[in-house]
Amino acid sequence: MITFLALITTTMLKAQNPSPKTWGPEKIKGARLIPYPSYSGNPFLNNKFANGEIEFVDGTIQADISLRYSSYRDEIAYYNTNIAAQIVIDKISLKGFSFTDENGVKRIFRQQYYNGFIPGNRYFEVLSDGDIALLVFRKVVFQTCPLYYDEEGRVKNMSYQQAYNYYLYNKEKGYELIRISKTSIFSKFDKNTQKTVKKLFRKNRVIITDEASFVKAFNVLKENGIKISI
Repeated sequence: MITFLALITTTMLKAQNPSPKTWGPEKIKGARLIPYPSYSGNPFLNNKFANGEIEFVDGTIQADISLRYSSYRDEIAYYNTNIAAQIVIDKISLKGFSFTDENGVKRIFRQQYYNGFIPGNRYFEVLSDGDIALLVFRKVVFQTCPLYYDEEGRVKNMSYQQAYNYYLYNKEKGYELIRISKTSIFSKFDKNTQKTVKKLFRKNRVIITDEASFVKAFNVLKENGIKISI
């Protein structure tokens, strides 16, 4: 009788909390997210959980999962509805992840080993893929800032601040740091090629002022067969 009642209870709970067909909670390894200190700025890239998917190192994919990326700790967390908790997924188990942000844009992240300053596995957002990829490490640092009052009227002088780094990446040659500017692109070519690039940018109305326009410029070069060497 006890076994029978337990089976009924389990069935009822599953009916109340349906899971996606691809759901595999036993495959997702991690630990509860440790709360962040309350300061100005945002430690998360997406403050609200967004629908997305994760890809494990063995190639299997878990779709329809609520994700939030911490730029401060470089970790991806998902919301586990069964225990009503935020779980940080073990980085070593993932190949990458993606989610759709509030503007309807799909953001794709790939886990790669970085062998530069402070080496280790990192999540890089892929801005443009290919033989030469354009990546960004969306790092947020915690550092001093001008004095301000928090919501409770306390004086503070620390905040979360963006410290993004952009890279050109090739599997054989590795990473090359690049600045988001017109000068940084033109410096990759000789004078004759620079003239061609300038004409191409004028034709496609490319004016590099920010990240989005820089990505557009990079893709215009790629689409026209002009390779950036690293």
